[in-house]
Amino acid sequence: MPANWAQIHEGQIDSAHSSSLHSSDMVPARVEGAAADEKSWYRPSTDKSPRMQTETTSYGFHYAAIRTPIKNAATHNYIRVTEFVAPYYSLIPPNNNYRVAAVIVPINDEETAFHFIAWDGPNVPSTEEWRKFTHAVPGVDVDDKWRCLRTVENDFLQDRDAMKEGNFTGIKGIPNQDIAMWVSMGARVQRHTDVLGASDLAIVEFRRLMADAAKKVAEGGKAIGTDYEIPQSMINSHEGVYPKDVDWRTLLNTSGKTAAAE
Repeated sequence: MPANWAQIHEGQIDSAHSSSLHSSDMVPARVEGAAADEKSWYRPSTDKSPRMQTETTSYGFHYAAIRTPIKNAATHNYIRVTEFVAPYYSLIPPNNNYRVAAVIVPINDEETAFHFIAWDGPNVPSTEEWRKFTHAVPGVDVDDKWRCLRTVENDFLQDRDAMKEGNFTGIKGIPNQDIAMWVSMGARVQRHTDVLGASDLAIVEFRRLMADAAKKVAEGGKAIGTDYEIPQSMINSHEGVYPKDVDWRTLLNTSGKTAAAE
């Protein structure tokens, strides 16, 4: 990606954008929890304005995006907990078939290696199926060095006819929609011009965490991600529909595994 690793992280960990940017591929449906097939991802909510809550952890932070569900809207919340495991990856809430991870590694100040991974579930796509679903097929979507063929110069191959028919972005592939946002900001976004809102809580936490980590190293302390209490293999993201009196923090036990849904 021709973009700085931090702005990619900020886009990746922001749960609020998915209800708009990915609305044609993350479809509201009367499902019990997040689901997926070869065409789309499905969510049990139409709520585009989640309430955000964060909590710092020894390995980074996690946060909950709390939405009103389609079913039992008066008594339940739809909760999605994302994990940021410093310094370079995020665990996105799973669906019924597999988990999703984003590994975001800086190459230099203006280039990043972005890996989008499906793993650990009853029906994990093959590599070929996953590349087709995400529209990252070599020779079709990316070149021989894995650089996107959708660029600012060709308007990310946006399909305006599809947009006229209701597709929100006209860009094929959930990651490619994100990439259009990251890259179109420029290689290094100018954060002093930002106007942040309530839905940017996870971004604020990320910036605070990384700034504090840089200061700690400058003072002779350990680098972030090298001193944590929970083995990284035990850390999990989480999602589900729960009664409104359930605190999302109680869904994550002390080992990092998610507690069972009631």
